[in-house]
Amino acid sequence: MRLPALLLLLSSAWAQATWIVQTLIPETIAIRTPTVEIAFDLKDYPPKSFPAQYPASFPEGVFPVQVYANAPGVWSLLLQIPDLKDPTGEVVLPARQILYRVNGGLWLRADGTPQILYTQAGPTPGWLELRLEFALELLGTERAGRYAVQALITALRQP
Repeated sequence: MRLPALLLLLSSAWAQATWIVQTLIPETIAIRTPTVEIAFDLKDYPPKSFPAQYPASFPEGVFPVQVYANAPGVWSLLLQIPDLKDPTGEVVLPARQILYRVNGGLWLRADGTPQILYTQAGPTPGWLELRLEFALELLGTERAGRYAVQALITALRQP
């Protein structure tokens, strides 16, 4: 009787192997924005009085900026809009005449330096979307011409 019990034990034996599955997800902070120009339609120019503000007409309404962060710590989004200068270096349109706001908040003036748009501690829950709006303030002293200035958005993780 011992032989059948031993055979039963041997036939139910099995084998296992294990291995380590490993990956490294790098610390990341990334930005996605539309690749469009922000334009101001001055169809009612000159206005009845100065100063006059003109909201961005393209993209109409809001300019979406998406950010993704997966690391602990504090990070910020910064916006920099420089003064528009002519070829001689004279300021034609000061940065302070471009206004912006984030997520329907207060209107702020650009000042030519990097300004904090948004700050958060820790990772985002997937892609976080911020909604920027822009406006152009004209004082009535601007020269005629076509103006273009490059806005820069930077994501910065603090040490």
